[in-house]
Amino acid sequence: MYRLQVLSASVDRRIRSLSWASAAVCLVTRLPFVARRLWDHDSVQFALGVEHYDLAAHQPHPPGYPLYIALLKVLALVGVSPGSGMVALTLIASAGGAACMPLLVARLLESPVSEEESVFGSALLAAALFVFNPLLWFYGELPLLYAVEGALTVVLAWAAARMGLGTGAVVWAAVLLALAGGLRPSSLVLLAPMFLFGLWRTWRKGAVKPAGILLAAAVGGGLVLAWALPLFAAAGGYAAWKHINDEHFRTLLPTTSVLYGAGIGALRHNALVIAKWAVQGLFPGAVVLLWWMVRAPSRVREGVGSLANPFVNRLGFVLAWGLPAILFFALFHITKAGYTLVYLPALLVGLVLFVAPFKPSWKSAGAVALIGAALYFVGPSRVAGEPWWQIPWRDEFHASEIRGFESELDSVRAIAGRFSPASTVLVTVELAGGGDGGASGFLYSWHRHLQWYLPAFTVLSLAPEQHLALRMRGHSPFETVGQRIEVPAGTDRLVFVLAAPPDSRFVLPPGEALFRGERFYVWSAPLPADGRLGPFELVP
Repeated sequence: MYRLQVLSASVDRRIRSLSWASAAVCLVTRLPFVARRLWDHDSVQFALGVEHYDLAAHQPHPPGYPLYIALLKVLALVGVSPGSGMVALTLIASAGGAACMPLLVARLLESPVSEEESVFGSALLAAALFVFNPLLWFYGELPLLYAVEGALTVVLAWAAARMGLGTGAVVWAAVLLALAGGLRPSSLVLLAPMFLFGLWRTWRKGAVKPAGILLAAAVGGGLVLAWALPLFAAAGGYAAWKHINDEHFRTLLPTTSVLYGAGIGALRHNALVIAKWAVQGLFPGAVVLLWWMVRAPSRVREGVGSLANPFVNRLGFVLAWGLPAILFFALFHITKAGYTLVYLPALLVGLVLFVAPFKPSWKSAGAVALIGAALYFVGPSRVAGEPWWQIPWRDEFHASEIRGFESELDSVRAIAGRFSPASTVLVTVELAGGGDGGASGFLYSWHRHLQWYLPAFTVLSLAPEQHLALRMRGHSPFETVGQRIEVPAGTDRLVFVLAAPPDSRFVLPPGEALFRGERFYVWSAPLPADGRLGPFELVP
């Protein structure tokens, strides 16, 4: 259990009480608003992977997430559905991250010259920044892995900061890193620099011997093999696993990575969205800092004069935590704000270390909580072409976004229920994006949601630019088909479930719009007499 080594027993007890309170508040604020439907493409693929693990069929998508699926399978054995299981893991992990946030900050600030009230106030501020952060809150409601990773990164950072306690702490940190990699393999790569930085500092202080490092390597390496070998076996061997991953990334990186031919525009796009989501994630804390600067400039000057102690001395740790992931996403691929949760807590910790000399209090933590909650529940939504100066508070990370999506999805399901699965085929269309990072003009395909929620229907996912189609029915793995697609005998109607009306690259057949929403567009049309649908031919 956490113990402060320098500060008083009274502060130690207060920090531990704060840790429990932070976890409890995190659960209480998230539980009433959790998602009741599978959220996006990845969410459905995780759920399908629980029923039938097939990496080649993207159940789940590469690289595999073996421990995450294993936990969901265990929950399924006791009657917990995949969606509910994912939400439960998100809630539990978020509470763990909230609990460790004040412990981590107290550990980083602890020194013989630290003011105890300043340490406690900073830990309190850190807890508020995590619990009431709009991005962490939004993803903390969803059946996805991002908030789990966002919480684990804090737990692992706390473990890395504790390595100086000796060999046991080093081994424990290695165990956590290995388990994080089993849940999301990219975490093993992105968080390894922070682990190694903590290990290096521990080595320099003489707190661990070579035998201890070898023990940690053996235990951590053994755990990695324990989940990696079954993962390779499930894919058909390491060569097959590598082929599946290579094929997956070949479809992504040429449009998102400057290193794979996407051009400087992709790098610019990635850097801009990284900066945007960082600003939005830091906004509640930045407002409080700005308020201090305006109301108490003398206090700010005093704080800046002592920054070398809490901030500069810990800058290496914060950079080792956050910078590798930021560089990776900038150079390779980032499409969702959820990716940033692996390093967003590092930015929050850096902010707390920066303001620690200002002696944060209950007032500053309360202000952060109030601003974060206001943004999450009543903040303005992102609009196309928004002025850059509105970006900090205009975003899509709201409770209303979840309810709005679920309402539209239920409407689409009700509309589909009017048609007979024997004579109706559901069709989705995916169009490639262009511009910087391939972000402009992309048409999202809803085929996974149709497959999951409307299993009685045959579902087609068309990619006309690639002359490629997927065909699926029920929760079985999809079939890859060409331009000539067989549909069930008796099919006489097509119901298109799209993210928006397609552009000129794919013309819908004559019919009528049944639903127009922010996320779904439903179009019904008779099966064309010649069966032609863009470059495809549908044959009953």
